[in-house]
Amino acid sequence: MKIVILTTFFSTLAGCALASPFKKSSKLDSSLIHPDTIVVVALTEVHTKGSIFEQITFWNRVSSVRKSLEDNQGFLGGCIRRQIFGNRAWTMTVWENEDSLEDFIYSREHERAMKDGAPAVESNRFYRMNRPWKDVPLAWEEVEILIKEKGRID
Repeated sequence: MKIVILTTFFSTLAGCALASPFKKSSKLDSSLIHPDTIVVVALTEVHTKGSIFEQITFWNRVSSVRKSLEDNQGFLGGCIRRQIFGNRAWTMTVWENEDSLEDFIYSREHERAMKDGAPAVESNRFYRMNRPWKDVPLAWEEVEILIKEKGRID
């Protein structure tokens, strides 16, 4: 009976996720950005796999990218969400424009993370859109729907 209860408990937790709060860039002066300003919202979902070493490398690279976000011109804010016992994670970053997002994607730190973390990636999906600044961050439920319905697979 204990095994059944524990199995049920842990299978329930597998779908639970923790999210960091949306953090605005420390370089952002909110008084200079109008609530109706259109910004670029970039969403990602990743399904991870692999050995513990590959997983650790992946999450270390995620951490290094998150720490470097402030160094990217045009970064306005972001957050991350991760399943507690599962293999899914999501990111949401907000940018002044498409050029600033593209510069980030091709930045040294992001490219390093993509290369070093690739062995731990089973699949990923991406979606970007324009939204008024006042409408970010999005709810995670909306993020999941947008990625599922409109995201491109890489």
